[in-house]
Amino acid sequence: MKLSSQINLGLCCLAVVVLGFTTFLEFNRTTTTAIQLIENETERNKALIDFVYAQASNDNEKTKQRISAQLRYLASIDTISVIKIIDADENTAFEFKKEGEDTTAVNWFGSLTGLDDASSQIGLSNNKGTLVLKPSVQHALTLFIHQIVTNFLVVFIFVVFGVLIVRFISKRAHADIDEATRKLNDIVNHNFTSSPVESYTSDYSYLLSAINNVSLSLETKFQELTRQAEQFKFIASKDALTKLANRNAFDRHMAAFFNGGSGYAEKELLIVRLAKLNTINTKLGTQAGDHYVVAVSEILARFIKASFKNAHVFRISGGDFAVSTETIEKGEMEDKLSTLSKQLNAANPMRDGSKTAWIGVTKFTNSMEIQEVMESADSALIAATKLERGWQFSSEISQVHSNARWRERLNYIISQQYADIIIQPVMDTELNKPDYFESFGRFKDRHTNEIIPMSQLIPASERLDLVPQVDKLITNMVLKKLGVTSQKVGINITNASIANDEFRRWLVDQLKERDEICPRLVFEIEDSALINFHQEAVALCKDLIKLGCRITVEHFGDNFASLSGLRAIQPHFVKLSGRLTQSIHTNKDNQLFVSSLTSIARTLNIKVIAEMVENEAESVALNTLDITHQQGYYFAKPTMWSVY
Repeated sequence: MKLSSQINLGLCCLAVVVLGFTTFLEFNRTTTTAIQLIENETERNKALIDFVYAQASNDNEKTKQRISAQLRYLASIDTISVIKIIDADENTAFEFKKEGEDTTAVNWFGSLTGLDDASSQIGLSNNKGTLVLKPSVQHALTLFIHQIVTNFLVVFIFVVFGVLIVRFISKRAHADIDEATRKLNDIVNHNFTSSPVESYTSDYSYLLSAINNVSLSLETKFQELTRQAEQFKFIASKDALTKLANRNAFDRHMAAFFNGGSGYAEKELLIVRLAKLNTINTKLGTQAGDHYVVAVSEILARFIKASFKNAHVFRISGGDFAVSTETIEKGEMEDKLSTLSKQLNAANPMRDGSKTAWIGVTKFTNSMEIQEVMESADSALIAATKLERGWQFSSEISQVHSNARWRERLNYIISQQYADIIIQPVMDTELNKPDYFESFGRFKDRHTNEIIPMSQLIPASERLDLVPQVDKLITNMVLKKLGVTSQKVGINITNASIANDEFRRWLVDQLKERDEICPRLVFEIEDSALINFHQEAVALCKDLIKLGCRITVEHFGDNFASLSGLRAIQPHFVKLSGRLTQSIHTNKDNQLFVSSLTSIARTLNIKVIAEMVENEAESVALNTLDITHQQGYYFAKPTMWSVY
């Protein structure tokens, strides 16, 4: 009920109380007045009766007529209902009654007030008898009703006047509330530049002043957050190790080309894959592997800048680089590829004369799909690994051969139903122990027994629509191991699996059969799933939470559009993008941005995990920002999970 309606209802209740109270007072006053009037009439009429008796002759009949006439006249007075004279012998000598006194209303009112039994009497002079008068109940009732009606009208006018005043005051007050609502709606819509609200009444001035201050404060913070977001978008487009544009930038670059216009356009794409990265990481260590990647990226960037026009270089995965350039003659391209291949060989720290990198080249137009382009480049890349020169054009090979090879490798992996499970702890630094271990699958090639880089396996799985089967394999391996250990483990679910109805049903059914391990399971999903597959991701996460599992949303901060998804599922953790945590102890902008993201998560009662923590300085800086869940090489490298 509106406040004005409540006030009006209060006025009506007050009016009823006042009317009842005045009715009670009027009731008593009417009774008292009627008795007082009859007493006055008795005193006054005694003198008249005495005068008549004094002037009367000895003719008794004539005297009676005169007395009767006088009493009849007196009986016609409004305030008198009965008038009589009782002689000395207690007999009624004269009596006159007013007509209309014997009605139901009059009898009820007389009985209620006691006026039926009320009378006033006084002795006449010269022992002539006693004069008796009874009040008129009808007259008293008429006066009572008249007064009640008058009181009702007065109270009614008071109520109407009060309602009008309340309405006026309420309208004035609503003007402030409407202004406050308008301003709050502007704030919700991120419009902080609208005119400040003004108070029409002093009662709400403090509230409106607070809203204006909040708007100004939020405007400042929003502008700062927007600036940081734009800066982070720039940082997020750069690879931290090589400083080249990364996969996000590559995807945007390719999307801009495909959606750039209706006219025909053609370009060439070079995919450069480091041939020795896994070997160097294994034999010489990851630091040597990083130096290898940086050395190749510098050679590649210098060569592309000097040899191609309008070319762009990207690092699209751990050991893969992409170059988008204008098309040139095939002969000229062959010369450039030969020169590039020789220069790249100089960066091989193994010094064994083997190829440093493989190069696949494909032409593409703006009428093609990105998946089609990448498949073509991948086909050329696989063919290049079999050639001494180390590079190959997609136009010279069969793309079907590339897909067939990948399908063979993946089908073999899936048929074996086995993978090495690697785990890395997510540390609770307050308790100095792991909250849970994130798990990863690692697969080996059946022919070479070498580990297949996930940066190659996942894209191939996506092209061949085998990602859900790979996720099933890894998930099944983890669930089996959890049956013989008490550890808490996290499982990554790809977007393709989230979008797959059959996978979601399979996962929920598997967990229902193993409900005892659900509290020890954490499922990690990418925040992009909350945007691209919002309905499926929210439904799956809610099902998993009902079963007792926990949820982590990865890459928090990459996509602000995923915030609505966070509210929908209320995950237990969000994992900050690794680009934000690297060197955070020296990057003030990242510290402020991470602090803002952490505040958002805290508001939703979600814990924050920082990944890719490489050293103590980063860990201390994150603890200062109240991020106590951390993951990275500083705490432990990924290791084989062995429970048997």
